[in-house]
Amino acid sequence: MRRLVRRRWWMLAAVVAIVAGAGVAATVSATPSIVTRDRMVAGTPEQGTPVELDTTLYVPARTPAPAVLLAHGFGGSKTDLDAEARSLAEHGYVVLTYTARGFGRSGGLIHLDAPDYEVADAKDLVSYLATLPEVLTDAMGDPRVGVAGSSYGGALALLLGAYDPRVDAIGADITWSDLTQALFPNGAGPQQGGATGVFKKMWASELFASASSPVPGTSSGACGRFAPDLCAAYQEAAQTGQPDPSLVSLLRASSPIGVLDRITAPTLISQGEDDSLFTLAQADENATGIAAHGTPVRVVWRSGGHDGGTSTADLVTALEGWFDPVLLHGARPAGSFDIAVPGTGISSATGRAVAETLHATDGYPSRRTDSVQLTGAPQTVQAPAGESRRRSARSRGSAAC
Repeated sequence: MRRLVRRRWWMLAAVVAIVAGAGVAATVSATPSIVTRDRMVAGTPEQGTPVELDTTLYVPARTPAPAVLLAHGFGGSKTDLDAEARSLAEHGYVVLTYTARGFGRSGGLIHLDAPDYEVADAKDLVSYLATLPEVLTDAMGDPRVGVAGSSYGGALALLLGAYDPRVDAIGADITWSDLTQALFPNGAGPQQGGATGVFKKMWASELFASASSPVPGTSSGACGRFAPDLCAAYQEAAQTGQPDPSLVSLLRASSPIGVLDRITAPTLISQGEDDSLFTLAQADENATGIAAHGTPVRVVWRSGGHDGGTSTADLVTALEGWFDPVLLHGARPAGSFDIAVPGTGISSATGRAVAETLHATDGYPSRRTDSVQLTGAPQTVQAPAGESRRRSARSRGSAAC
């Protein structure tokens, strides 16, 4: 679950003032229409111990306005989302970014998008948004709100949509459906009642390393800020190559596949075509499961992914295009399917081959099919091709997921 890539957008100069008695830092950015406020917001207690979440609110020029809750990738923090938040705020949304429990200045331990912890925190943040005069509400305690994220944040968005009916729109990018299948692929898997497959040990070790720093002021040992039960289950899997029942149970609880039938908010699902961690099959499981119950779904198979690059501008544009009809106009969008086909288009600027995007407007899954006859002797296929080389190159860079 590679950290949602830090954005290389421009840095905006700011003047900071402290609001007396409120414990809130208010920032007026170089874009005068956007005001930001930093605040520690109460999350779900960790076995009786209070937990605070480090948040930043982006307020547009005109309010009240619909809200967007943005969730970051694993190993990241709210600062990774500043560019997207500013863009959405300039577009007219109140945006709340936050650092998930177990990371940065937020308290608590990492439970891997568990319903009782990370998802409960997100529900607390939706309730917090409902108290703000800048946020448009549909009823008492019910803000008009969309939730979006990539990877770790994308799964959070789907799970929040399943567990909190107040969510009005969802955007989930390069994330998982069944976390057991994602980390132990090519097996029947617990969702199908069979054995798990081969452990993606390198990916899992990067995940664990990116969050293994100790809790400030404590001696957390090898587990860092992971919850003890999750840490112990991971260490067992690292030694045996197989998840024990406790890890299967934890991963299942953090998997949207078990609650897709609860999602009623129109959902945008984008997945990278260059992604050995969460494959296109994970996106298809999410989209098919949500659409089966009549919820509008737009699916985008895009260039990049955990093994490739990500365009911030493209992600925000897609999100605005999906959220606007729902949050700004109260409409229910139609489902669709987009796929980027590498090398099929020609750039007018450079004359080089680029990806061409094909678009189907008859919902998802598309009702149009073509049958292709395969001939020839059986062959072994390595997917993705060159994976050892790419993973080796990535290991020399950021270890966060």
